Amino acid sequence: MRSPRLIFAALVVGASVAGMGLLPPSSVRAQRASSETFELAGRTVRCESVRIVTDNRLPSEGAAAPGVLILNPRMLREQPPLVGLFVFHHECGHHHVGDSELKADCWAVDRGVRDGWLDQKGLKAVCDSFEDAPETATHPSGRRRCRNLDQCLATAVAALPANRPISTAAASAIHTRTSSMPPRLVSGPKLVGSGTLAYSDPTPCPEPRGAKPNDAIGHLLAKDAARPGGCR
Repeated sequence: MRSPRLIFAALVVGASVAGMGLLPPSSVRAQRASSETFELAGRTVRCESVRIVTDNRLPSEGAAAPGVLILNPRMLREQPPLVGLFVFHHECGHHHVGDSELKADCWAVDRGVRDGWLDQKGLKAVCDSFEDAPETATHPSGRRRCRNLDQCLATAVAALPANRPISTAAASAIHTRTSSMPPRLVSGPKLVGSGTLAYSDPTPCPEPRGAKPNDAIGHLLAKDAARPGGCR
């Protein structure tokens, strides 16, 4: 997840740390612990049948190799908890979509939206963790990954079942997509009446009781109350 300056070639040859892809089995040497589950950000996470390996010497928050997901607990503690969840699911995504960093990002976003732990604010934290890294031979630039994350979030929200309650992630994404939309006229105006009112008449009416000078409304009411044939 970090920039290429953190690579230690003695540990992982040729692997970028801006979100590592699948590594060859020979690259996984220093295994400190191995299990099928891991406690991360208050959640117990797993990657189906993939073994989870922890190694504080890994030059990245996470990496993936065939059948293995590698995490560096020390570096994960330096990131916000939600970013750690994304790192885990990104690396798990490599076991489903292959080497593609953009597809692994999308896989992680989809899981985050469906499980309710990722929203627009969290996505920004993930994007910030890319540190605007430049493009490398194996990884897209940080900016390209951020643009891809936005598209992934919109797709994941659209795929939510219609009868499912809107989660924080869905509500945030929907608000982001619709807040800039201009209001749309649902139906045109409807004419309910027409006509004119005349405030002058050649036949003067008596001054209504209590009316003030130049009281147009009072005069109008007096005319309305007049009998047919009277002052109009």
